Formats: sequence, C-alpha cells, structure tokens
Amino acid sequence: MKILYGITKSNFGGAQRYVFDMAVGARDAGHEVAVLCGGHGTLIEKLNEENIRVIPLDTMERDISLSKEISSFFQIIKVLDEEEPDVFHINSSKMGGLGGVAGRIAGVEKIIFTAHGWAFNEPRPVYQKIIIKFFIWLTLLFSHEIICVSEKTKKDVSSWPFIKNKLKVIYNGLNKFELAHRADNSFTVGTIAELHKIKGLDILLTAWSKFIKNHSAKLIIIGGGEERENLQNMARNLGISDSVIFNGYVENARSLLSTFDIFVLPSRSEAMPYAPLEAGLAGLPVVTTSVGGIPEIIENNVSGILVEKENPEALLSALIKLFENADLRKKLGENLKKKVETEFSLDKMVRETLKLYI
Repeated sequence: MKILYGITKSNFGGAQRYVFDMAVGARDAGHEVAVLCGGHGTLIEKLNEENIRVIPLDTMERDISLSKEISSFFQIIKVLDEEEPDVFHINSSKMGGLGGVAGRIAGVEKIIFTAHGWAFNEPRPVYQKIIIKFFIWLTLLFSHEIICVSEKTKKDVSSWPFIKNKLKVIYNGLNKFELAHRADNSFTVGTIAELHKIKGLDILLTAWSKFIKNHSAKLIIIGGGEERENLQNMARNLGISDSVIFNGYVENARSLLSTFDIFVLPSRSEAMPYAPLEAGLAGLPVVTTSVGGIPEIIENNVSGILVEKENPEALLSALIKLFENADLRKKLGENLKKKVETEFSLDKMVRETLKLYI
C-alpha cells in the first residue's frame, strides 16, 4: 500500500513519536510511506535518518491563522492529488480537521484519524469546549476509521451521532530501550514531560516544597516548553531551587530513567501517555494522576500509585510512602514492567493499526 501520514507539527511529543513509529513500522512491513507535516523539528530529523520521505507543509502550524489554514488546506489537497495514497492517516486536531475534508475531496479510499486526546478535556471555558467538540465531530465524520489510544478516549465520544461504529481502541506501544549508567546514588524523583500547564508540574512543585523539608532528595524535570520560566520562578519563590533541576529538552531522555528512584506524572489531562509506559519498562515505581487512559496502565497500589489531579497533598503522601518503602518501590516497578511488556508492545500497535488500512 501507499501510505501518507499527516501531522500538524514536527516537534517530538507523543503524537509525533506515534507517527514516527507507525511510519517506520509500515515501511518495514513493505509499504510505501511518506509523512506530511509542518515545521522543521525533531520528527523530520528522525524520519530523514530512517530515509522516510518527508513532505513539508510550510503554512501548517499550531496557532490559528485563517489565511494559513486556507493555504494549508489547498496544499494538502494538492499533495493528495499528486501522491494518490491508498491510506491517509491523520493525527492532531488541525491536521485532522483540514486533512479529513481534503482527503474526502481528493477521493482517498481510506482516511484514518488517531485521537491522541481530546482538547475539550483540558481546562477551558465552556463555550470553547462546545466549539472544539463540534469541529472534532466533523473530523470524526470525515474519517473512515478512528483510532482511540485508550478506552477512556473512546468512551468520551462514543455517544456522538454517526461515529460509534468507526471507533477502535489501539494502545500506544513501545520496544525495550537502553538505559544510561547511573553514577549518582542520591535519592531522585523525576519526570519527563513537555512543560505545559496540562502536565500539572506546578502541583508537583507545591508537593515537593513540603516533601523536601523532611527528606533528602532531588527532583529532576526533563523537557522543554512554554511553562519553563514560570516553573523556575515558582521553584525560586517556594525556596526549593536548590533541590529542583530543570534539564530542558534532552535527546533520548528515556535513557535517563535509570537515574530516577520514582517517576511522577501529575497531569491534569491525558489520553495514553508514553512516559509512564517508558518508566514501567525501566522498572520504576510510578506516581501519576487518575486521568484519561492512565488507569488502564496503572492499577492503584498494584502497578503504581494513582492520585487525584490538582491535589498536592495526595501527591505528597504518595511520595513519602514510596520514599520510606524500598520494597514497595520494587514491587510496583516490577508489576508495571510486566504489564507494559505484555499489553503495550510496539509490534502489537503497528500490527493492529495496519489491519485497519486494508
């Protein structure tokens, strides 16, 4: 088959990683693959390293601009007319909306949309959520098949008209990866996340300011994003800068999971994040919020600890519990590793997705 993947931005968040893994997996399965995307980011660099053809979409970006949206729309139609793909697999809200309509106009036989999360689940005014839901519904209508990365993602839209029979749950998957050598044995709590409000790192800093008063440890935050300066200022104002390290964006950050004793992800909203899956493969105990598809990865007090979102006290209690109990850390890490290895493999994700293309 000739497969074209589409995504709005070319940074390397979860959706971009998904596109990269699917493009490589489809290529290795013998299909002809190309990726259509905006920007000039890490995704493009990684695709070039794999000799996967990239089709740049210069006017496509995350911010709303009517003139650029119109330009992007006609560029997508042009690409589809030239490429004539058997499958157009679109990802992210803007590429999903524009690409779905463009795909129908161009007569693409199979339009697949992967829902990596719903923007209406983020903290927003009600009127914005209503508008977002309407445009998401249009995207889903124009798609022939809809991949939801968690049961919760599917449940959120399963009652909407005319789309229920299109919905299919396929979990994100990953392969084993190499871990870095750990040179520093000081107790370390860490996270790997884009520094956006949705990740709840302000809640983590609030909890950490109380935790660090009675415990000797350090907090490492790996990732870049728009909230970095605000979070650094918050750490400074809380008087915890000495124990909090902002490492920024790090290439192959997951290899550094071996330097953590506890992994934390205090998100306000998620669909099916890669970070706790990676932490699980690294054998780490995970503390995370009970949002989105996360409870489908973590069983509370069996393969991790789930806490309420926006609750620094619950997060603090979980950190103290794990700090004081090495056996519990070991047990939770081992249980999560087994689950990730059996239920969240990259091979399974690619295989089940390719079945939808036929």
